[in-house]
Amino acid sequence: MPRLVDHELRRAELLAATWDVVRSRGVEGTTTRAIADAAGCSLSVLAHFLGGKDDILVAAQTAVYDRIVARAFRLGGDLFGLAALRAALEAVLPVDAERTADAHVNVAFAGAALSHPRLAESRRSSHLRIRDHLRVCLREAREAGELRPGVADDEVIDDFIILVEGSTLLSLVDGWAEEGRGERLIRLAATFVAQLRAP
Repeated sequence: MPRLVDHELRRAELLAATWDVVRSRGVEGTTTRAIADAAGCSLSVLAHFLGGKDDILVAAQTAVYDRIVARAFRLGGDLFGLAALRAALEAVLPVDAERTADAHVNVAFAGAALSHPRLAESRRSSHLRIRDHLRVCLREAREAGELRPGVADDEVIDDFIILVEGSTLLSLVDGWAEEGRGERLIRLAATFVAQLRAP
């Protein structure tokens, strides 16, 4: 009797294998053969679940963003307003192994998106979803009277993304993680949120 396959679980395993290969080889060095080997499956199984190489890369980038968003905004959680904003910021800064691994994949895909239109479009779509979540946090903070006067949502959201992307590059490329600067990143997150708070 054929073995039943949990399609969502198998797809998640294949995407995780793709992230592993991207971390070790970069996007340009990632091949379907390397992904299949990392996942312990055949090329036909990989293609069945994820399609061709471009489809796999787009799916892997989208999935890592979804993972980051779910962690950052604790979807279904009980934090609101500025507390949710600070938790989101801390959740995506590369200050532990899980967050650094996700950041590594994100940086690899960011570089590849410069010459890969489908990856670039996928990143733009993911950033729009992140911006929507951040707008919700700011709206909640404003309704609760937490925000100081004159806060412009789009500027805050831009600064949030710049802080995350910049700290990620410094941590992974310039070795901040090895130098133990994680605590500084947490302090930056606290400062970022504090300057938004009403007196």
